[in-house]
Amino acid sequence: IHRFFQPGGRRGCRACAHAAVAAAMTHPRPGLCAPLAGVGTPSPRKARLPRRPDAAAMAPLLAVLVVAWFRPPIAAGDGGDGACECLNWKQLYDSGRVVCGEGLELYEAFRKTNLTLVEAKFSWKVLGFQYWEYCTTFFMRMDNNFCVNVALNEYGSSSFEAQQWCYVSSLCDSLNGGREVPQKETYPWLHTVLQRLPNSIAFPLMRFVSTYLHVPQPVPRDLSWKICSKASDRRLRDMEPAEVLGLAKAMDSVIGYVMKIAYQRLMPPTYTWDSVKEAVGSGDISSMPRQLQDAIAAKDTIVVDVDPEGHTGQRIIRGTEVYELEQHCSASAGC
Repeated sequence: IHRFFQPGGRRGCRACAHAAVAAAMTHPRPGLCAPLAGVGTPSPRKARLPRRPDAAAMAPLLAVLVVAWFRPPIAAGDGGDGACECLNWKQLYDSGRVVCGEGLELYEAFRKTNLTLVEAKFSWKVLGFQYWEYCTTFFMRMDNNFCVNVALNEYGSSSFEAQQWCYVSSLCDSLNGGREVPQKETYPWLHTVLQRLPNSIAFPLMRFVSTYLHVPQPVPRDLSWKICSKASDRRLRDMEPAEVLGLAKAMDSVIGYVMKIAYQRLMPPTYTWDSVKEAVGSGDISSMPRQLQDAIAAKDTIVVDVDPEGHTGQRIIRGTEVYELEQHCSASAGC
C-alpha cells in the first residue's frame, strides 16, 4: 500500500486510500492498493498521504525558476555563447551524437548531404576503401575542430564543394548556408548480422527486415553543420603544409586524401606534376597555369597530383616552397 501512496503513483489510489482501504484489504484488486506480500494485513489508520513540502524545501526550486524566468533572451545570430563554435570531430563520433556520414563527410562519394542513419552506418559496404580513407582514418581520428573541404575541388573555385565546413550546436543561427542535422530513426539490430553477408544478399534482406520486421524509433540529433569563414574559424586551408602533413601523419591517415580535403588543387588529368614541374623548377611563373600563378602570388597552398587519376604522389606548393609526397595505402596494409 505504501508505494501506491507516493507521488506519481497509480491514478485513483488516493481516493482508494480514503474510501476503500478496508475493501482493498478484504477484496484486493490486482495491482491496485493490494497489500504488499509478506507485510500482513495493514491498518487503514496507518495509511497517510504524503506531506506537503514546506516553504524551506521549495526555496531552491523557486530560486531556479525565478532565475530562468528573468534570464535575458539569447541574442539572434549566435544561438548563445559558443553555439556557433566548431565542435571536436572525434568527441562527436565517440559520444554517439552523430555518425560519420550524417553531415558532409561522404559528400565527395555520394554527392548528397544528411544521409539517414542506416545509410551512414553501413556506407562502408558500398564505399570499401573510400570509407576507410574518409571516415575511419580521418574524420573519426580528428581530435580537433578544424574545418575541412566539402569535397575535392579546383583552386579558385567558390562553389559549394570548395567551401569548408564543421559541426556546430543546433542552437547556432549563423550556418552560412549550412543545415541542421535531421532527426534520425533506429535501424533493426539484425542489420549488424546481415552486414557480414555479400552486398547482393545483405541489402535485399536489410530492406525486407526494415520494411516488415522493424518499428523505427526516434534518434534525436542536436547538431547542425555550417560553412566556415576564415575570420572566425580554424580552417585546415589556412594552415601551413607542414602542420597539415604532421597532423595526417600523427593520425596515421591517408596523407594524400588529407592534403586534398584541406587544400584546393590543380585538377587532373588536365594538369599534373609532369605538366608544370619544368616551370616550377625554373621559376618561370609566366609558363604556369593561371590557377598556379594565382596561388603562388597569394601564398595559398595548392596540391598538384603526380598521377593523372589523382592517386599516390603529390606535390604541395606554397609560395616558393614545394613539398614532395609519395604514399601508397590500402585498407588491409595501411599506408
